[in-house]
Amino acid sequence: MKKDERKYLRQLKTNLEALSDLKTLRWSAVVLLLIAGIIDLYYGNSFAGFYENLWYVMGGIYVFAALVIASNVEPHFSQLTVFAYAVFLWSVWATVALETGTGLDNVAYLDKVVEAILAVNMLLLLRSSRVSLKTY
Repeated sequence: MKKDERKYLRQLKTNLEALSDLKTLRWSAVVLLLIAGIIDLYYGNSFAGFYENLWYVMGGIYVFAALVIASNVEPHFSQLTVFAYAVFLWSVWATVALETGTGLDNVAYLDKVVEAILAVNMLLLLRSSRVSLKTY
């Protein structure tokens, strides 16, 4: 009986650690989304010129996504959507920057670094949330 109790306690401890890691990843994603949203809003206000409305929309989407991720509504859908959105914006920026030379300033670079970190964070969050769901 003690063996079963020890096994149960070990599994419980492992599950609690996985939940703690999941919370850390989720809240770091919220912070990264807010940072990306604020940078996009700032960029739209300061640098974008003709395309400022597009940057406002991108910043607004990031802030809204931060609220959705923070509230943990439909986590798998929202995490996958944020990952796809970040990768999509990164690839569009890279394509346009290589072809036209626009968007090659420090603020755009900072924005793309945050988006790259966000994409990695979303992958880790997706992976961790799927594993933690299987353990329950």
